[in-house]
Amino acid sequence: MDGQQLTSTDEKMVVEKLLAYHPHSEDKIGCGIDSIMVDQHPQFRNSRCLFVVRTDGVWIDFSYQKCIRAYIRQKYPSYAERFIKEHYKRSSS
Repeated sequence: MDGQQLTSTDEKMVVEKLLAYHPHSEDKIGCGIDSIMVDQHPQFRNSRCLFVVRTDGVWIDFSYQKCIRAYIRQKYPSYAERFIKEHYKRSSS
């Protein structure tokens, strides 16, 4: 549900297997992670997304698609761009 924090198991998985690959993960994490939650994006009201809730109280959204694209580029550099272009509507970083 909107505004709900992920369970500790899901949060650990998202941080280790997804957020770790975000091109700006250090900026997103900042001073540290208090939790990960799901909510509506403040600018795009029809869009739900993941937020890092930092230890300083700041919420910052992150794109799971950017994480996945960065992972693909890192693990499969020879095939990444073609795969991303074929399987993702927007291929921006």
